[in-house]
Amino acid sequence: MSSVLSAIKLSKRYGRHTALNGVSFELREGEITALLGRNGAGKSTTLSLLTGRLEPDGGEVRILGQPLTYDATSLRGYFGFLPEGAPLFNDLTVDQHLTTMAGLRPLSREDQAATIADMLDRFELIDVRHKVIDTLSKGYRRRVALAAACLGQPKILILDEPTDGLDTFQKDRVLAQLRSAKSSQTLLISTHNLEDVAEICDRVIILNDGHLVFDGRVSELARRAPEGHLADAFKTLIISEGIES
Repeated sequence: MSSVLSAIKLSKRYGRHTALNGVSFELREGEITALLGRNGAGKSTTLSLLTGRLEPDGGEVRILGQPLTYDATSLRGYFGFLPEGAPLFNDLTVDQHLTTMAGLRPLSREDQAATIADMLDRFELIDVRHKVIDTLSKGYRRRVALAAACLGQPKILILDEPTDGLDTFQKDRVLAQLRSAKSSQTLLISTHNLEDVAEICDRVIILNDGHLVFDGRVSELARRAPEGHLADAFKTLIISEGIES
């Protein structure tokens, strides 16, 4: 499988604190990759660097072999991004919010209407399309945010805690949508939910204290613990790296 996005020796500092220290990995076509790590491991910084929201202090990001440029207009066609907290325009209806977000994509008006209709159907939002977002439950709000990130089928989907706030039924439906998306998109999912990782992910990247400590198949990580439990494998790996859990 070919590389869609490459992180090459990425480093980022905030004052004296090094949030990311020479991290390198690839996102490959047709795969869903999980980004794991404890709070403060460098996950949010990594997501911001990959999507051009931050510039690295060292290293670079390449998309399809070309260096990432930090021009917002050129980035719009590449990424669908669900950031931490999934900010929404709470005073707009679902339709209005998605229309606003679709207007930021390099899409014709006709294509905007088509992709909005597709997202409303895909994330089961048709019944609430005319409701103000601030009146919706947390689960609906998360699905609106996911729909906005997926508008226009960007080449790369980068999602931070995509199933946060969803009930079991909603989570299963969203995971099924993400699993089907990998046939045409490359996905990176940052999560604390190892059940989601086991359910849909092909590969795992683990960060700790700004360093990359694992990059491999989900099955390879599972083999590091008795009975293949990912949570145990994660803890075993952190301990083996000599880092307190």
